[in-house]
Amino acid sequence: MGKIVALGGGSFEYGEMWPLLRHIRSLCEKENPKWLFLPTASFDDPGDTPQFMSAFKEVGGEGDVLYLTDESLTYDDIRGKILGSDIVYVDGGNLKFLMDTWNKTGATQIFREAYEKGIILSGLSSGAMCWFDWGWDDCIEGRFVFVECVGLLPYCNCPHYESASWQNFKYEIKNLGSHDGLAIDNDVAVTFIDGKIANVLCVEEGKKAWLLPKANGFKEEELK
Repeated sequence: MGKIVALGGGSFEYGEMWPLLRHIRSLCEKENPKWLFLPTASFDDPGDTPQFMSAFKEVGGEGDVLYLTDESLTYDDIRGKILGSDIVYVDGGNLKFLMDTWNKTGATQIFREAYEKGIILSGLSSGAMCWFDWGWDDCIEGRFVFVECVGLLPYCNCPHYESASWQNFKYEIKNLGSHDGLAIDNDVAVTFIDGKIANVLCVEEGKKAWLLPKANGFKEEELK
């Protein structure tokens, strides 16, 4: 079964990440799952890695990290790490750099294989958008653009939707025109199982997730 958890945003500082990570962990039936952390979107900045390794251990499991900008890695190295994991967590940052790197290294195709294998795929912001057909990100010198992604879920995804600067998504998706929109506030996780929305977890009261269906003129429909 293919499982994907898309997080609109969150942080350890205010505690939102803990219930979100515990939710992701709950989807894996293994007693001691192997987590794989990818900070590709932050240009493989190692700064957050120790925090996530500690968090994975706290919620249950063993953590590892994959720096795809490491040019010493072979395709087989990358494939072995990804397919050897039980849960993948991708951090936020620059979505275009993430997808350029994944396409260059072959990781995009490997993640499609991982999905079919039943490895849980998850992430926050760019790390959530990457699993969809398209993402909406401010990754070109602060300018918002649509970025073509891995293509496991047939939506265009927008995170941080409660933020005023991300609200243009509701208008710009009409210009894309081809896909239903999925907009997710910070502190919210939307879980997909076999391509269908299974549940919506809201950590903070008032935070929401929305569908913007093409068939309904891209009008917002709250996901319960």
